[in-house]
Amino acid sequence: MKVTRFFAVLAAVTSLFALHAGAQGVAVHPQPAPAGASTPHQPTPEQIAKMPVTALPIKDFKLLSSGTGWASTGARLFFTTDNGAHWKDISPPNPNRDELASVFFNDADTGWVLVAHHIQGDENPTPDSPDNDQTFYVSATANGGTTWTSENLPVWKGQHGLTDNGIIVFADKLHGWISLDEARSMAFASSVPLSTSDGGRTWNWARSGVAGSIDGILAVTDKDIWMIGRSGEDGGSQLGMSHDGGESYQAVALPVPKEFAQFGYPEYSLPTFTDSLNGYEAVTYSDSEASKSVAVLFATQDGGRTWKQDRILTNLAESSVGSSIRSTVAGSTWIRSFAPHGSQPTLTKILPKSGTTDGANSPVNSYNCDLSFLTPSEGWMNCSGNLTSTIDGGASWTTITPRARNGVLTTDPVTPMPATKPMSTLPPKLTDPKTVPTAADTPSDSTQN
Repeated sequence: MKVTRFFAVLAAVTSLFALHAGAQGVAVHPQPAPAGASTPHQPTPEQIAKMPVTALPIKDFKLLSSGTGWASTGARLFFTTDNGAHWKDISPPNPNRDELASVFFNDADTGWVLVAHHIQGDENPTPDSPDNDQTFYVSATANGGTTWTSENLPVWKGQHGLTDNGIIVFADKLHGWISLDEARSMAFASSVPLSTSDGGRTWNWARSGVAGSIDGILAVTDKDIWMIGRSGEDGGSQLGMSHDGGESYQAVALPVPKEFAQFGYPEYSLPTFTDSLNGYEAVTYSDSEASKSVAVLFATQDGGRTWKQDRILTNLAESSVGSSIRSTVAGSTWIRSFAPHGSQPTLTKILPKSGTTDGANSPVNSYNCDLSFLTPSEGWMNCSGNLTSTIDGGASWTTITPRARNGVLTTDPVTPMPATKPMSTLPPKLTDPKTVPTAADTPSDSTQN
């Protein structure tokens, strides 16, 4: 496996970051509408009442505590405290309609949004790179989105500009990290990290860069950081960790179980930690010749310094080859979305001490469902932009996708559209979860090895 390139410290990038560390750019200030600009015709209340209600496709989301969480469309940010029965628009001021590249909330009050601003032809591209039309700034809130403050990022003067991709995460209310991708071909992809220790008021370039594009970051503590991404050299999935606050990263390669020695091509996911020491990592290994895959859940009790094989899901279908399993761990229950061809998504739950479980040819990427669970019973699932919730472990689901009429949030049901072909979206209610194995869904929270 080629893991060294992705997380190798780049000497050239290191010196470049050191040169520009701490340099502050000019904040991106929204521009008012030109004087004399005409005001679009506003519909009357009667006309608005007749407009259709549409669901707002969700790009990213997180269940923070029971019934409380956020959801982002990439253009707007919403918050709920009643499990999606009602949503509040808490989007930061955004008159330029910039993209909300990444969202992170430490709790219901404290959150940050990484905003990607596309510089128009008549603007002066002062921040970032003079040969690029993309810049970033960070909006922060300490009162659940009631008010926001914005801070610019340091000036980027690298040889290449930046794409509009970015990730922001925090370990606590002070220590956070951002990863931005340079505007280069995939063969030479690289990411440029920044960090803050004052809650995002100031940001500094890290001392070293990372070769490859970053797909996800997890900050367990202010020192322990995890990244997944893809190397520009071979395009494979990579996992890396830092125990010095992101100053350096080491590649982590978890071996395939001996009984599946012919499987390779690992696809890593971000680990899940229940505390600073105990965590889980799901890896999918594929046998391209047999068109089969296995998913392995590893466990750690020392903050990820060592890992042990914990549970295995075998016999995954051909569509799973080369794909990362969409799963999470709640307590010690391994949860993943599951949808045989032509059926509705539901959950597979694999409990501790399960050993090896037959996946019954189940694909891992049906409906592209992402999960956020607090307990084995309570969680959210986002399938291709349709957000649903369950409080009974997947026995039933309720659609909680924010809805709007004329752009304004409403609790009215979505207006039916004329059906011209079979519906492919998730229905409001789902039933009959598949649970493996059939043990009581009350597992211990302790790590089993």
